[in-house]
Amino acid sequence: MYKIKLEQRERVSNQQDLIITLAAIGVALILSGIFIALNGVNPFAAFGKVFSSAFGSMYGISETLLKSIPLIFTGLAVAIALNSKIWNIGAEGQLYFGAITATAYVMYGPVLPAPIMILTLLALGAIGGAFWAAIPALLKIKFKMNEVISTLLLNYVAMNIADYFLFGAWKGKDNFPYTTEFPDQAKLPQLGFGRVHFGIIIALVLVVIMFLVIYYTKTGYKLRLTGSSLKAAKYAGIDIKKMMFGVFLCSGALAGLAGIVQVIGVEYKLHQHISPGYGYTGIIVAWLARSNPFVIVIFAFFLSVLLKGADSLQIAMGLPAAVGVVIQSLILFAILGSELFKNYNLKLIKRSK
Repeated sequence: MYKIKLEQRERVSNQQDLIITLAAIGVALILSGIFIALNGVNPFAAFGKVFSSAFGSMYGISETLLKSIPLIFTGLAVAIALNSKIWNIGAEGQLYFGAITATAYVMYGPVLPAPIMILTLLALGAIGGAFWAAIPALLKIKFKMNEVISTLLLNYVAMNIADYFLFGAWKGKDNFPYTTEFPDQAKLPQLGFGRVHFGIIIALVLVVIMFLVIYYTKTGYKLRLTGSSLKAAKYAGIDIKKMMFGVFLCSGALAGLAGIVQVIGVEYKLHQHISPGYGYTGIIVAWLARSNPFVIVIFAFFLSVLLKGADSLQIAMGLPAAVGVVIQSLILFAILGSELFKNYNLKLIKRSK
């Protein structure tokens, strides 16, 4: 008889980390293939369709890039929190509240010249997301409430606040739950490649800024030190509560930007479905990227391929709409499970009689 013994690893090299992560993604895709086969579809044909829909035409590539924009924002939002070992599961709600806050200005405020109008809406989106993130921050700091629970529950509150306005004061003239179309001054300029808009430039600039702040500034050092060891951070004289609150605000602001950029870059109106779960997918993006801002761009594009492909599978092969969510969930569970192999060596030991 044999038993499995876990031995703590001292460290995992970057190469080992990459191999284990890629293996976890591979396992998730195999399980996804089994799920697809159980629905009566050839998994190889399905994955081929995913690939061709994302890269088989210029339109497919542009739409894949388009879906990656909000994922970069939400990936950055989750990542900056993870660097301090804070789990912000509320990027979805912060995304919606950022969009709500900026939309309120469009509904009631004056129309400004295009550059000023866009900057105003971006600022309000960030402020709205930061405000929504401040609630779980205060709950954690003042009452030690677990941020996973508070941020997750606040997602549904934010979406219901959006519904309150969309079914009420902001309902469109045709009596459907969406606002009237935003004025041209409130629309992000297109880049001339499909529907890809200026939001991708904003996202990439924020990637560079976040990388420099985290790895090359005193604030970034404090942030990472807080995440690696609270005792060490306290010993170094870091104000943990102040740092935690600031991280929450920055994380919420980035998620809020995702919301308003999606509205003024793609939708041009606020409605119930501006996000098919970008806030939740951002958690997977940040985790896969190990919170590295530049790697977030890569995995945001990878996940957008799956999102674009899932739409095609539903239309062309009759698979359920949830297939994309299932694949993402399997990837997340596989990545979480792979942490076992990154932290421990598994050994078979023969039991003594």
